[in-house]
Amino acid sequence: MRYGVVAFIGSMYVGLVANVDGSFRDRFTAAIAGSILITGCAELGGLFANIPILLNLGILILGVAAGWLHTSHLAIEVMCRFAVVGFLFGASQLAAFGTNLIDLDEKAAIAFLAGGIWTILVIALDNALCRKPLVVESNLYTGWIRIRSRQTAGFRFGLSYGIVAVIAFAGSGIIGLPRPFWVAATTLMVMKPDSRLTVRRTLQRLLGTLIGVLVVERIIQFVQNPWLLITFCTITALFVPIGLAKNYTLCSAAITVLIMLVMDLLTLIHGADPLLLQIRFYATAVGCVLAVIGTAIAYPDLWWRN
Repeated sequence: MRYGVVAFIGSMYVGLVANVDGSFRDRFTAAIAGSILITGCAELGGLFANIPILLNLGILILGVAAGWLHTSHLAIEVMCRFAVVGFLFGASQLAAFGTNLIDLDEKAAIAFLAGGIWTILVIALDNALCRKPLVVESNLYTGWIRIRSRQTAGFRFGLSYGIVAVIAFAGSGIIGLPRPFWVAATTLMVMKPDSRLTVRRTLQRLLGTLIGVLVVERIIQFVQNPWLLITFCTITALFVPIGLAKNYTLCSAAITVLIMLVMDLLTLIHGADPLLLQIRFYATAVGCVLAVIGTAIAYPDLWWRN
């Protein structure tokens, strides 16, 4: 069950990377690259888990790279953001979500990669059945050209992005905030090289998380059957890519419901912890505040103008 949950998380991450309009070749390439990159970063984070200096340095380097590549191409942007999240996930292991019931060992890494491979197979099946026309305006090669010509968010945003991620993760641990992973992951998801976009994403993230917490509270209050919880997870997962493309509030609500139901599955036989719902919202709020402050410091002129 628990390795199945890890595989589910892997398929969700890779699915979001590949869920970008484009040709089959681009989606297939993004899914393969995303599977390898996210799994590799998670393994690397696990190796550095007990070495704080290397761990924070890894977060900084990956964060700077992800921030610098922002605006190059949506698939590349999502892939790099999730690579940093994967690194944090590996460093925290499943304690990031509130349980120490499983270690991030080789089996967990294989399960995560298997989830990504499953997503790749689904993409191939989708292409075989639907035969979608090519979409040239969204191809990965255009993103590569933008990277080579330095038409990205740049080093300034990359540096602020990486520093905020380090502060969110390491700072939360130092001052005793629960679940530093959630705080850092929030900053990685909402921070943009535009103050207006950052504030809008912050508000959407907070509202979506609050809605998700309220929904999960009702679900776990009445449902403790693992198969019903898995059914709810499957249904909720459908709304994540839709929300990412159409409405970030919906995406945040769906991700919150999905993660909290997954954690309820992991802790089911040990008794679920209702305090995790409150912690999830508080950690999200702290991460949103850090993202807004980081953007304001990095772009003071743009902040006041907007």
